[in-house]
Amino acid sequence: LYERFLKIMMLSVTKRTSSRVKFWLFENYLSPSFKASATAMAQRIGCDVAFVTYKWPEWLRGQTEKQRIIWGYKILFLDTLFPLDVKKIIYV
Repeated sequence: LYERFLKIMMLSVTKRTSSRVKFWLFENYLSPSFKASATAMAQRIGCDVAFVTYKWPEWLRGQTEKQRIIWGYKILFLDTLFPLDVKKIIYV
């Protein structure tokens, strides 16, 4: 379900913008088949895709529920990955 939403989001964003778009996707929870299809789809629709792996910080209490882990990764990811000169980030 999560992977299907990612594909829909990628298609929707690239259709509605005239700028080049790059998607950073968390590799931790993606299947190998999705990674291959996302790369092929990105070439077809004209966007860039990067897969990132982010280790859960030791200082932060561990989570057991998958959705909470994904939310935590998204917040930590936004806080540490992007340089200050990036003009626009779409957070989904």
